Amino acid sequence: MNTLSPQQPRFNPDTYILNLVRTFPCLAIKVRRWLDHTTEFDADEFHALFRGASTGELLCALFILNVWNPGYADLQGWRFDFIAFMACADDGNRKALLNWIAHPHWP
Repeated sequence: MNTLSPQQPRFNPDTYILNLVRTFPCLAIKVRRWLDHTTEFDADEFHALFRGASTGELLCALFILNVWNPGYADLQGWRFDFIAFMACADDGNRKALLNWIAHPHWP
């Protein structure tokens, strides 16, 4: 699992959120090619990657979108449901979320 450190000099919000994506095993697999070719996070583009995704994948993606920009996520109707996530997440994805909760940071 990647370690996130927003206290690094020259903190880059795009790098932070892309690294956060990588901490979720299902996202790292689902969007691997996209991650390999992007250095900037585009919320709409990221959300579009999850058309036809499983419930768990979509919940992980919604979490990322709400960390990136909670206000924009709310305007788009991209609401993250913590209880639904905990009910379906496997250990790796649950650990990624709980690690963020223990050390929250918004880019």
